[in-house]
Amino acid sequence: MTILAYLSRDDFIRGELAWAALGFTAAWNVWLTLTRGWERPLVRWVDLAISFGLLVASGVVVTEGGVVRGGVPFFATAYPATSALTVGAGGGVRAGLTGAAVLSIGLALSRQVNGSPLDAALRGDEWADLVNGMVYFFSAGGAAGLVSRVLRRSGEELRQANEQALIERERAARLAERESLGRRIHDSVLQTLALVNKRARELGARASVPGREVQVLAEMAEQQERALRALLQAVPQEAPRGQVSLRTILEASAFGVTGVPVTINPVGTVWVSADQVEELTAAVRQALDNAATHAHASRITVFADRDEGGIVVSVRDDGVGFDYDEDVLRREGKLGVLKSMKGRIEDLGGSMSVHSAPGQGTEIEFHVPTAEGAPT
Repeated sequence: MTILAYLSRDDFIRGELAWAALGFTAAWNVWLTLTRGWERPLVRWVDLAISFGLLVASGVVVTEGGVVRGGVPFFATAYPATSALTVGAGGGVRAGLTGAAVLSIGLALSRQVNGSPLDAALRGDEWADLVNGMVYFFSAGGAAGLVSRVLRRSGEELRQANEQALIERERAARLAERESLGRRIHDSVLQTLALVNKRARELGARASVPGREVQVLAEMAEQQERALRALLQAVPQEAPRGQVSLRTILEASAFGVTGVPVTINPVGTVWVSADQVEELTAAVRQALDNAATHAHASRITVFADRDEGGIVVSVRDDGVGFDYDEDVLRREGKLGVLKSMKGRIEDLGGSMSVHSAPGQGTEIEFHVPTAEGAPT
């Protein structure tokens, strides 16, 4: 836009207004970039209003008829197209087309204020130029909106598919735990009860039964009762709505890690909000990959437990260890720890700590707050 303005400077009749508009637009873009303002709907519409003003201003700052001379306004066509793209990308097809309509009105007004009214006096190429500009805006806003809508739908479908996969994995884990529980009951409680039953029948066939042998059977039955109660208390609960078992998350993180055994040791049943699953899984996976790839460890252990106000996950290895210095990691471009782990956990409102030294292994702790009111 600045280059077009410079090339058209001889047509300026209000040069100070033109350069002021350029300066304001440049400052606006700096602010927009530094604050990621395009992510906020109101800011996108303010940007559209600025583009509308640039279009109208193009008819004020150049000589009469200048906006149609040469086929394009002196600079305003370039920037407003980005506004159409932005509102379309951020708000969808309807927002993109609405933004394009606003810009088309501004384009028409630029002709009006520049002494080229929209009437039969305009030449055919001037009408074609106006229509082409409008088509340009509608194509930009509509196409960006369409792509945005497709991506949003795809993202939502992916999120739902991931949630369903986690639910199915959770269900499969519960079934596996129940099968394991059944085996443990069979291997311990039921076999002992069968022995008690057999011994009791033998004693019942006698004319007299020593009290000590009856006492032994009673003690055996009592022990198995306690064991059975303990096993039954370990039966997994149904996952609360919108929650995922922390064990499932850790097992998913460890899936596919090769070269070193990984042991998962969560304490009790801990639930994590579904919207935290993706980032937490990725952070733990990065920690496991680092330990398996760089630490030369012989084993990795993952501990997890409730923490005050949230959960704590600890990834420990017995590898070579290292001196943890964030400034050094940044300078050397080793951003896996800082971005893939610390950055993800901080995005969840949590924190990460690293305990390591050469030759002493490494322990990485993730502290993640749970959603307010979420059961743990």
